[in-house]
Amino acid sequence: MTENMTEVLHADVARFPRARLSVVKGPDKGTEVVLEGQTVVVGSDEGCQLRLTDGSVSRRHFELSGGPGGYRLRDLRSTNGVFIEGVQVLDARLSEKVRIALGRSELRFEPERHEIQWPLSPHERFGDVMGRSTAMRRVFALLERAASTDSAVVLEGEAGTGKEALARAIHDKSPRKDNPFVVVDLTASNEQLIESDLFGHEVSSSRPVARPGAFEEAEGGTLYLDEIAELPTPLQARLLRAIETKEIKRPGSQGTVKVDTRVVASTQKDLEAEVKAGRFREDLFFKLSVFRVRVPPLRERPEDISQLVRLFELRSKSTTPVSEETIDMLSRHDWPGNVRELRNVLERLAAFPDLGGAAIARALGKPIAEEDESQGARLRQEMTRQLLSLPYHEAKERVLESFEKTYLVEHLKAANGVVTRAAQRAGLPRQSVHRMLRRLGINTSDEG
Repeated sequence: MTENMTEVLHADVARFPRARLSVVKGPDKGTEVVLEGQTVVVGSDEGCQLRLTDGSVSRRHFELSGGPGGYRLRDLRSTNGVFIEGVQVLDARLSEKVRIALGRSELRFEPERHEIQWPLSPHERFGDVMGRSTAMRRVFALLERAASTDSAVVLEGEAGTGKEALARAIHDKSPRKDNPFVVVDLTASNEQLIESDLFGHEVSSSRPVARPGAFEEAEGGTLYLDEIAELPTPLQARLLRAIETKEIKRPGSQGTVKVDTRVVASTQKDLEAEVKAGRFREDLFFKLSVFRVRVPPLRERPEDISQLVRLFELRSKSTTPVSEETIDMLSRHDWPGNVRELRNVLERLAAFPDLGGAAIARALGKPIAEEDESQGARLRQEMTRQLLSLPYHEAKERVLESFEKTYLVEHLKAANGVVTRAAQRAGLPRQSVHRMLRRLGINTSDEG
């Protein structure tokens, strides 16, 4: 089976209704945000696009995401709930003027006649990242444009949404494609080590051998800075200078080195909110954000799940296709771990393809209800039966591999996909974890 999935070409423009979300009651009365198809999170957290100081509002209370048919409101597991015209909702479509109550505050959602037009890519993939949804084709259109330039790019999105894979695709589609693509994880070490990773170092009493940094290693190519918001403040000024002057100075050196390196960065945080909070330099933010692209989480694009499932089947050479019923169940899941979590669930289902809904529930981490306890018992019996049909060493290897996969993936989820943090949580050396992940076929890049 090959990975030649026929590509469907689409219209190149999406039209979104413009709308206004205004606070009409509560301590933040008069505050408003204009909606132009983007996703807006409402809550008390400083990273929210509409931040409320109402103490009865959750940190991330609800989100509004735009689409061609209007806006979708989703309660983000708030403490006090969301009420539209007095009726509590968890998930609702908004296409007309309504009042939204949360905590002691009240908001007014009001569509306008004016439409926003977004250019869309006619393609369903960008590099290794797939998506036929309007949201992803909007991302692809922006990145196709960015790839042909030499400008800096910032990718914002949750862990597992595909940021590193998109960064690599930008490089592969750019005039720099024949030169190096170098990755630096800015969460992986302390300030001194990050400085050395970026700018290299000369010979010193503690460093007997000089080495170039990532800027020099990526000469003529692309430097990908993973989790740029974690860059220590003193190094932010040095990074800004390196981008502006196209030269770097190795620690311990008296001279400078000219570099020709494009920078693409990513973050799980709202970088603009980090600037407002004083944790990130505004001048560096503007220098990096020539193309600032938000990568949507999987929960905002459930229409992509069927395509991603079929792609997994092709890549894994699965002989048992996932049923439409199962895909429907997968489409209703929230996917906090995004595409990385979906891949893990599909791997677990592929290991035991005949176990039905209980296996799906377990793979999604959902408890089986008490009335389904007999089904759970049958699940365990069937798993045991399948293992007993195998030779001892093969059965042991399958159980151990399943445990290792689940163990490492859960630690990676808790560590937001950062291998160094996952290794610390597991009490294992980082290189050992990298070897285990490679052996188990778990992709640790922030890919989609």
